[in-house]
Amino acid sequence: MTGHILLVRFDSSKVTARAVILLIFLAAFAGAAMVQGLAHWPQRGGPDLIALAAGMLAATFALALGRRLHAQLADTPLTDIPYANSGDTAPLARVATAANTVIDVTASDQPEPEARLMRAMLDDLPALMAFVDTDQKVVFASRRYAHAYAIAPEMLPGIQVRTLLGEDVYAQSQVFIGDALAGRAVNFERLVSHTGAVRWERVTYVPQLDNAARVIGILALVDDITELKRAQHTFAKSEMRLRTITDNMPALIAYIDREQRYRFCNGHHESILNLAPEKMLGQTVRQVMGEPGYASMEAHIQRALQGERVTFEQQVDQASGRYFLHDLIPETEIDGTVTGFYSMVQDITARKEAELRERASQKLLRSVTDNLPALVCYIDAEERFQFNNQPYEKWFGKPLAQITGQRVADLMSPSDFAIHQPYYTQARNGTMAEFEFEATQDGGQHFYHTTYLPQFDEQQQLNGVCGMINDITTLKRVEQQLRILARHDTLTGLPNRNQFDDKLADAMARSRRSGTPMALMFLDIDHFKSINDTLGHHGGDAVLREFAQRLIKAVRATDTVARLAGDEFVIILEGLHVAEECATVAKKIIAAMTRAFDVLGYARRVTTSVGIAIDRGDIADGEALLRRADDALYDAKAAGRNTFRVSE
Repeated sequence: MTGHILLVRFDSSKVTARAVILLIFLAAFAGAAMVQGLAHWPQRGGPDLIALAAGMLAATFALALGRRLHAQLADTPLTDIPYANSGDTAPLARVATAANTVIDVTASDQPEPEARLMRAMLDDLPALMAFVDTDQKVVFASRRYAHAYAIAPEMLPGIQVRTLLGEDVYAQSQVFIGDALAGRAVNFERLVSHTGAVRWERVTYVPQLDNAARVIGILALVDDITELKRAQHTFAKSEMRLRTITDNMPALIAYIDREQRYRFCNGHHESILNLAPEKMLGQTVRQVMGEPGYASMEAHIQRALQGERVTFEQQVDQASGRYFLHDLIPETEIDGTVTGFYSMVQDITARKEAELRERASQKLLRSVTDNLPALVCYIDAEERFQFNNQPYEKWFGKPLAQITGQRVADLMSPSDFAIHQPYYTQARNGTMAEFEFEATQDGGQHFYHTTYLPQFDEQQQLNGVCGMINDITTLKRVEQQLRILARHDTLTGLPNRNQFDDKLADAMARSRRSGTPMALMFLDIDHFKSINDTLGHHGGDAVLREFAQRLIKAVRATDTVARLAGDEFVIILEGLHVAEECATVAKKIIAAMTRAFDVLGYARRVTTSVGIAIDRGDIADGEALLRRADDALYDAKAAGRNTFRVSE
């Protein structure tokens, strides 16, 4: 339901201009209010009842006033209101007569001040308004339609909707136009991109009926919701960032691969599962949790391995009454392949028990916080500790009786207090603050994550700050290990393909700037398959590691040695003066392999073939240079192996 556009011209002896203008405002307000109410339906789970009520009330007054005006004007001939001084008034008059909703009381060929005023008011409304007949031709459109769709205003009357909207927008709207022409009001959103800047529109189509209940056209109301869409997008991005907030909370944190084997576990697992983390590595979830525990989680795990983030609560058993919140976050490659998932499990027993009671007792709070692997405190408005959990005794080296009630500045060292003070002040001003810092504990350097949260009383007055400090040393070390693994070959320790691609691009760029040639060497181990077949994969791995070490010793420290895959290795040579230098390096490498390899206690002769590609600034990119080196390698193999070939 929406407001109708009533275009009127009147005889001053029968009706006043004020009544007509009031009618237009009521109708426009009705439409805008109800569209506003419906626009919030997706966000609030239902229409905006206040806006809908206001719209319906305005529509009721508009209908009553419209009927009164129509009764007064029953004997007035219906004609058209010209658009942009157009002389063709027949189309609008036919629609007005059929629908009995567009009331035309023009008394002359030229619009009078009241009609022009009403036209100006319609044109100034923030929404786009139009009336379309059953042939999908525009009978009336506000001037904003012309601006929005980059068309001259005088071209609007009579234009086909398909022409006005353009093929892409029409394709999005066609099925809804059909619904409206079938007598059903519709509301939908569409994307407009062909008129310049991309924008989103929310469209309402309301069928208009004549006295015989036949559809004579469609009333269209269009709102620009681009800013709303941008706000929704910004909110979605913020929500993703907030997902990591709980990462440093006391929780069971693990990474589980696609085969459902634990590849990382934090130390908190031992306190919850009574199982040392190192004993869990390589074990499956089924082996660790047992059949009953795994059965309760299997469906959730499968959803995570399909790329879905899964969050669920689980009660371990009725006897203990312990609840855990599980958060399974899939890890995906660039191509969308799921390689595993991160698991974070929090003990939410205290929260669940608090939901069953009006308030948790201080004794329960003390019991929960003292067993958390984190420092938890409450600081009042005078910057005094009013609550500290048990770990604070170890942190400050004092009993809790000498900590609680003391000023924070008196317990912290001046340097530590200077680190914490700005963030504590931020929380005192009502905004959550987070930061990380390093400190020496237990004879070693540790990393900590601190959160300060403002606390409010029942009157929503800020009365203090709650603080939590988590030891994230293990997480930091894992992050560092993951960064290293992402760019190094785990078997040989050499740069992997990812790092090689970056280094090759940098080397080619430096070569072009300096004007000096460079070279790429492509090597593999001759008859490597036979080594694997005779000595097994362990023997093959030993050969690869020894081969990598001999390559490193055979080249300069400034040269890059990398392993691509299998027995394929590459070497980047920079700063060459003459092409013969490449041959010298190749001979040195071949000579380095002549000494027998000690493989699992057996002497094994290993040789290599080398392909060399020289770049003098004429090769397009790294892939082209690598292909040329690969071609040279095949030439070397064709020449009998244990030799090299150069491609210039």
